[in-house]
Amino acid sequence: MILFISGQYAGAQYIHPILKKWEAEKAFKWNLVATGASRKYWNEVKIEFKEIRNCSANKVADYIDFVKPKLIVTSASGNIKLEHLFILEAKKKSIPSASFIDIWTNYLSRFNYKKELVFPDHILAIDNRCKKEMIKDGVPQNLIKIIGQPYLESITKKIPPLGQNLLLVGQPIKKYFGKTFGYDEKDFKKICLKAIRKTNNYNFLYTMHPEEVFYEVEENFRVPYIKGRGYIDIVNSHTVLGIFSMQMIIGYLWGRKVATIQPKSLKVDPSPLSRWGLVPILKNVDEVVEFFARKNTMTKNFKFKKKLKDRFDQLGISGSVERFQKFLIKYSN
Repeated sequence: MILFISGQYAGAQYIHPILKKWEAEKAFKWNLVATGASRKYWNEVKIEFKEIRNCSANKVADYIDFVKPKLIVTSASGNIKLEHLFILEAKKKSIPSASFIDIWTNYLSRFNYKKELVFPDHILAIDNRCKKEMIKDGVPQNLIKIIGQPYLESITKKIPPLGQNLLLVGQPIKKYFGKTFGYDEKDFKKICLKAIRKTNNYNFLYTMHPEEVFYEVEENFRVPYIKGRGYIDIVNSHTVLGIFSMQMIIGYLWGRKVATIQPKSLKVDPSPLSRWGLVPILKNVDEVVEFFARKNTMTKNFKFKKKLKDRFDQLGISGSVERFQKFLIKYSN
């Protein structure tokens, strides 16, 4: 039996394709413990999960003894206590553990718990570029296995036509990073809304992350805030602006127009798309206005089918579900 632990929304997305496959096949035994924003995703897709309230090392140890897993797989959220506790208790009980990387950013910090680094037995990288960046960031090379990103592979099976909205993607930057980047979601919002007002581009949505701090920015027009709905937000959009959100990755794979907003950047670029030169970094209102004016905003993405297909291999996601299953079934009996 394999025990999965999820903390953040994107971590739940990563696990879902394999659980969906196993539910249909009824071939493997598994159990799921969820906390944080991941619970929202599991409720949306109607996958049952267990919660451990007021989690502690003792509660985690008792649960492990109860379900008797042969492998414990956690998302690597970095800020979820429950994930770290399961890795620590797995080590005490000599149970193999693995954590997966769901997006190409903030690698080493994901394993920092109480000012110490807590590594599982295996760390599942997305692709070779992810592996190289992880090693450079200080993650031990001998722990890394390249698996892919099952969720991104699953959503590229069918690319929807472009939607009608400009999508602004919120993130909980202040909560988890403070001002260490040199900016937070308030700065992101100010720049975007000023550019929208300047161009009269009012056909837009602002999706709130479940853990994002809400800031009201006065721009003399009503801002249509909605709770994030995952990939549906990208389906309804032609352009995606964010900082380093998973929704930007989906937008890029689906042929949307994507850019990252990073004013006064003080650290290494957290957005893989801009770090690799695939989308632009916009630092101020004028640059956003110029980005809006580019002619390809509403280009029909079906004209670039081959180019879009190339992006799947460019991000190393083809074959992810198969590789993930091969890794897991070694421990399934």
